[in-house]
Amino acid sequence: MKPNMSLDELLEAVERNAALPDELAEATPPQVYTSREFLELELDEIFNHEWFCVGREDEFANPGDYRTTTIGRDPVIVLRDRDGVLRAMSNICRHRMATLLEGSGNLKGRISCPYHAWTYNLDGQLIGAAHMRDNFDKKEVCLPQFQVEVWQGWVYVSLDPHASPLAARLQVLSDRIANYRLPEYKTLFRAEEIWDTNWKILAQNFTEGYHLFVAHAKTIEPAMPTKLANALYGGDAFSLYEQGRVPGQSYERSSEMTVDNPLLTEDERNKAVLFGIFPSHVVSITAERTFWLSLQPYGTDKVKVFWGADVFPGSVPEEAEARSAYVAELKAGFDRINDEDKPIIGSIAQNAKALAAQPGRLSPKERTIWNFQQYLARQLCRKRPREG
Repeated sequence: MKPNMSLDELLEAVERNAALPDELAEATPPQVYTSREFLELELDEIFNHEWFCVGREDEFANPGDYRTTTIGRDPVIVLRDRDGVLRAMSNICRHRMATLLEGSGNLKGRISCPYHAWTYNLDGQLIGAAHMRDNFDKKEVCLPQFQVEVWQGWVYVSLDPHASPLAARLQVLSDRIANYRLPEYKTLFRAEEIWDTNWKILAQNFTEGYHLFVAHAKTIEPAMPTKLANALYGGDAFSLYEQGRVPGQSYERSSEMTVDNPLLTEDERNKAVLFGIFPSHVVSITAERTFWLSLQPYGTDKVKVFWGADVFPGSVPEEAEARSAYVAELKAGFDRINDEDKPIIGSIAQNAKALAAQPGRLSPKERTIWNFQQYLARQLCRKRPREG
């Protein structure tokens, strides 16, 4: 592809890729990863409107439980208010635009701005503003509120007040994974990291099984061989592939785990289901655990990765020391997998800048990448008028 393609040329390339039939599908054009203009369009047309995963519902179990995040360009607070309502609201003070909260935790009182102490209830209503004129009415000031939806136990937020409900778009996927009883899974651990790659490269990497026999030859491949990876047709809002497991083999842990879920078939017990909820929530589920990442672009070659694992009730030891040892073992297993991926997907982000970078044909085991490119085309190409 020629260097320095215009945004319109890039969108045309994305459209051409999306229009290819499955058997002729090609990898993503490299400048789709490196173009700053393309990223700005993604922030405008995707991250300002779509649903973004911010954690699991059980992480907001108590009044005052909160987490801060960024969706697109917007700092966001997600919290459980005093009335038990799960809310998402702007993390920007309505006075001089200072950031209100950092990190996560439990708010015992109210939200107070660290700059001038403007104070808000947990529903976002301003209740305190010192040294203001008599003609200032606090009741007229509230933090902007965003849509919240819970699907399969995950909490999603959309900045768009008109975003269509997520669950309806995922009904086919919900039916397929119903026996896993995902809403019952409980949070095990969480981590936040910055990875040196483009968000789309990481999303595509997580949801295809073609690289297992090389990149994860000593970790995943012995337990979940590439030959058992089956990339399926997803939907407009998700990609899907199923990964067969060798019975009795695990790459995440050495300890045995018992799962008391009578709904699962034998086939489901010996399989991982991997899916991407567009744009940036990628998930692997098995009978006993989830492993998932939620991705936030931090530029064209950096991405903030909020990730973790959750477990089916009763599948982890209750005794504190044994539970702690299990958590450490499982996280170390996923850290190994991530560390195997990082240098490869980092090199892709850098190599995409090269003059010789060219997209190649996709394997049938990479059908999820084809699905993802069709999603990009739907979100970006059909909404933007062409120049001239």
